[in-house]
Amino acid sequence: MKKKESDSTTVSQRMKHFSMQYLAHHPLCIKFKNHVFIIGPLFLCVGCTSVLLGFISFTILFFILQENFLARPLTIALVATCGVIIALVQLLVKPNNKWIKALFRLSLGIGLGSFTGLIVLAPHWGLKIGLFLFLFPSVYLYNVLRGPSPYEGCQDCSIKFSEPTCDLNIFTE
Repeated sequence: MKKKESDSTTVSQRMKHFSMQYLAHHPLCIKFKNHVFIIGPLFLCVGCTSVLLGFISFTILFFILQENFLARPLTIALVATCGVIIALVQLLVKPNNKWIKALFRLSLGIGLGSFTGLIVLAPHWGLKIGLFLFLFPSVYLYNVLRGPSPYEGCQDCSIKFSEPTCDLNIFTE
């Protein structure tokens, strides 16, 4: 009995292909090398990973120190504001270094985590709902400012025609 090709792929290979498609979600070529973290077999988007890490970290910190933040609500509002402003600066600076980009996006995650803390601390349900609803246009605007999909430039890319860099080999060079 002949085995299917998919039966012979290892868990590591499946994780690698899944992460390349869904967690990295950027073209895997030299132009986007600074958009992807490679951790073992996993390919992760620098921006999404950093935002999520900042959000989770601050949210955990918020719930551990909730009494302190409750006594100083302006502190959490300041953290939220600074986090988002720093993230907007990244849109103007457009750093090429993935670690600098990760720090900017980490600040966005911290800002979103502290904004979530503001929602939790809000004294009235009307204010809680208003702050929560404010998130949707804010996230939409940020994504509009970031620009179009990175795949839009792939069709006319000069690198693709001169050498086969749109594969995993460029990440091991």
